[in-house]
Amino acid sequence: MKIYAFFLVILFCLPVHSASNQTVLAITRAAKNIVKTPFTEAERLFIDKQYKEMRDETKADPDNFCSPGIIDENNISDLVNVSDKARDKECRCVAWGSCLADMCPCDKLCPNGFGIFRHPEGMTPKNLSTENNGLAFRNTEGGSKHKGDMGYCWGHARLTAQFNRLAFFDANKSAPFDLHSADSKEQNQAIKYYKGLIDKIVKNKSVDIPGFPDLQALSSEPSLQSYIADKVAEGWADQAMSWQGLGVSLGAKAKSDSKYQEILEAIKERLDMNMQPTLVFTFKGQPFFTHASLVSHYEKLDDGSIKLCMRDNNFPESNAAECKDYMTLNKEGGLHHSAYGDIGSIKVAHNENKDAVIQAKALRKKCQDEKLCSKK
Repeated sequence: MKIYAFFLVILFCLPVHSASNQTVLAITRAAKNIVKTPFTEAERLFIDKQYKEMRDETKADPDNFCSPGIIDENNISDLVNVSDKARDKECRCVAWGSCLADMCPCDKLCPNGFGIFRHPEGMTPKNLSTENNGLAFRNTEGGSKHKGDMGYCWGHARLTAQFNRLAFFDANKSAPFDLHSADSKEQNQAIKYYKGLIDKIVKNKSVDIPGFPDLQALSSEPSLQSYIADKVAEGWADQAMSWQGLGVSLGAKAKSDSKYQEILEAIKERLDMNMQPTLVFTFKGQPFFTHASLVSHYEKLDDGSIKLCMRDNNFPESNAAECKDYMTLNKEGGLHHSAYGDIGSIKVAHNENKDAVIQAKALRKKCQDEKLCSKK
């Protein structure tokens, strides 16, 4: 069975062509993942338990899903240190809200569950699906040193989600070093500085990124784009070149409608917790033709079913916001993708639970520090 791991190189993504650098990268990561399999499975069981606990905690706190409204005068009048100016300002006890811990409880400002993903305050998954919040290059682009025509869809989807959840951009804040300095030494220091921030994102750490307004601008920077593309390629290899990736790729047969409905509901649950999860799927009747894509948001249809709006790394970000690329259940049966046709196997990416748990913890620590909750 282990020999199958080396065939995963032909799986991800469209179009499929020969690519020597990509093949070497895939085989190297496949061999590494085979050795790690026993440890990975033990870790998965532990992470899944944590994920379920955090999911249940999020569901039990409905305030994490909506803004409960402005705090009325009676609620804040007894707070000794609240100024008249603050009293007149809209202040809501929601995740990443504008209030500090002397006005809102820390469990609302920095929730334990996945409500912490709702940042900036009030941000929705659909609002993330813009060019500004996306990588400046598509699936087969970017100038990575890992040359290949197959594309790195899983890595592209994952890194996009990591930046959207963990990176806090501030164009008005100066970085320690200037990327565009006339001094080549300072330029190199700046490149090293930003690469360090990118590495932290890859490791699921939350970071402030000064000097750039958004992900589009950062990944457009010539001195950084190829490095980001390298991380996309390596992320693809880490996730796709695994037993979990193989499991999806072998399932090209259509599933029952109840199974597809179960998947749709699982995705809806994650979107309601402010995640844009990665789906990995094959095309009906075509094993080894596998693709990975973020889900932007969902829309409810007249018959009560839902349409998943896909944030596909092969197409412009605007397609997601306008729901031009989508998945729906066929009336005749089966799951259909607007761009790729009927779907065979489909699963939530196996890295999603682990990423969500680690990222939520990192964000909560950052939030607690900023809202002064860590001092309470």
